[in-house]
Amino acid sequence: MQAVKNKNSRIEIILGKTLWNKGLRYRKNDNSVFGKPDFTFKKHKIAIFCDSEFWHGKDWDIHKYDHKSNQDFWLPKIERNIQRDAEVTAELEKQGWTVLRFWGKDILKNPQNCVLEIENIIREQNMEFKEKISIEEVCGKQFKLRIVEPESNGEASLTHFLHNSQNGVTKFYKKGAVKYAKKVLMYKYPDEEITSYVAEDALQYGLFNTFNIPFLPVENPKFKFIDLFAGIGGFRLSLQNLGGKCVYTSEWDEEAKRTYRANFGETPFGDITKKETKSYIPDKFDILCAGFPCQAFSIVGRRGGFEDTRGTLFFDVAEIIKRKQPKAIYA
Repeated sequence: MQAVKNKNSRIEIILGKTLWNKGLRYRKNDNSVFGKPDFTFKKHKIAIFCDSEFWHGKDWDIHKYDHKSNQDFWLPKIERNIQRDAEVTAELEKQGWTVLRFWGKDILKNPQNCVLEIENIIREQNMEFKEKISIEEVCGKQFKLRIVEPESNGEASLTHFLHNSQNGVTKFYKKGAVKYAKKVLMYKYPDEEITSYVAEDALQYGLFNTFNIPFLPVENPKFKFIDLFAGIGGFRLSLQNLGGKCVYTSEWDEEAKRTYRANFGETPFGDITKKETKSYIPDKFDILCAGFPCQAFSIVGRRGGFEDTRGTLFFDVAEIIKRKQPKAIYA
């Protein structure tokens, strides 16, 4: 057992060299830090441990009985190591440290990924958000003059992501929300380096304030619905009052969208006839609301039927119904 090192092991040397080559200067096995981490960045209070799979019990519940010999010695020894790792991590976090533990095989396979995780944390700490950003500010004229995106769904992605953080449909909006949030933060903090990692954290940690609105979403919804041809939100208000949660909205008229956002804090997606707009519609909602224009069929309209462009919107609704299979349709 004398060949087993408790410091300057192969994985520590590899990670240390990779950090050094990236210009990251660390302290090694600092006795003044609880648990004596393998690497520390004191300025940023980051403690890093390089854990071998054997000594630190990776996937212990699965592999504990892989030790065929001398189990009376090895099982309690490694279990004590696992317990001590948890105690050290808990104490460091209590002291305000960020603790990173990398498995040896991950370091050997790709040390650059480990270093990237460390760099992202340092970058995030350097990026100090001093105030929340309101959706009114994001959607205001001054910001839009700087961020010119014709027919962009960025604003809609961002507000839909924020409004659906608790119901499992954020994956449909995350990519667009992160991209747009990054642009917002670059505008808000022009002297800072904003990465997608920073933008995602800003979304997760509630930097954007969305709920200064008259019609708040239901806290414990009974069902989920989508709101097509949303107008200023008449269908939505009715279904919210019945206990529903709107998970997607679409409306092409800019003035109606502005009113809808003021009412519900959510910007509708645009033209529902476009493939990109439809791509954001989530799965597993219960009710589809579609108050599509009736002028093409009404006796007070021109009654152009399907010859009228507005009449063909029926087929877009039918396609969404066929693809998403809602339990009910409200039109």
